[in-house]
Amino acid sequence: MGTEVWVTWIPAVLALVAAGVSGWLLWSARKTAEETTRRSETVRRMTAAVEANAEKANHAATTATEQAERAWEQVKLSRSQLDEAREERHASTQAEQWEWAYALTTAARELVNSCHELIRMSLDTQVAPHYRTAADRHYRQAGQRWQDTMIKAIARTQPPLEMQQQVATFAEVHQRLHGQLGVLLRAVETNTLTEGDTLTKQVHGMRHELNNAHRNLQRIVSTSLSAPAPQGTQTNGTAAQAGPPQSKAAQINASQQTQLTPAVPPSAGRTDGAQQPTQNRALTPAEPPTQQLGNRPTRS
Repeated sequence: MGTEVWVTWIPAVLALVAAGVSGWLLWSARKTAEETTRRSETVRRMTAAVEANAEKANHAATTATEQAERAWEQVKLSRSQLDEAREERHASTQAEQWEWAYALTTAARELVNSCHELIRMSLDTQVAPHYRTAADRHYRQAGQRWQDTMIKAIARTQPPLEMQQQVATFAEVHQRLHGQLGVLLRAVETNTLTEGDTLTKQVHGMRHELNNAHRNLQRIVSTSLSAPAPQGTQTNGTAAQAGPPQSKAAQINASQQTQLTPAVPPSAGRTDGAQQPTQNRALTPAEPPTQQLGNRPTRS
């Protein structure tokens, strides 16, 4: 009887154990399934986030590329504007140099002519005193204009050293001739001047020296204006160019024998893809005529 009961309970216990193990396995499988579901959901969310971030990164890259292109366009525009500003500045500087060189040589020519006229009237005994006084006044006015023009031209154009030396030489010769002219005028007023004396020879010698200094000044001015522009001023294959002022040529009196012949100004415009070389024509000085003041016949 006891053995039968024991045999009956063994399958029941085994069945209960099997049921418990099955339940635990079922619960464990459900937990594993839920965990797998959560992980797959997390992976799906992470994938969606990665795709969204990739889209944002792609959009940001596209935006950065567009901004870089716009920035490069701005850089090219700024460079073009800088080149234009440099060309305009070079053209303005060149035009100012032409103007001041024109004014400087014109003032020098006027001063030389007024010196010649004053010497001629001082040595001519038939000239009335008031004409001599008028010539002296004109000479002093020409000298004042020359000094003012020389100071402003040197201060605003900063000429090369050789040109400054020629200007200084011309001014120094004129100062020495100025002193001789004062002595000559006093001698004429006191009627103590004789033909062929030392003072007359000195005045003639200083006159020729002034002519030579004026020729050298014209030469160095023409050389400095005809020199080619430096390479730093050429941008985008185009060199800025400027011509001499044409309006001032009509203001020169024929009696002053202007030494400048204005050249045709080269074009300063820019062409697409074509390079215009710099063509600054040199000013052509006109040699002053030789004046034989010592052998002039006496006026009737």
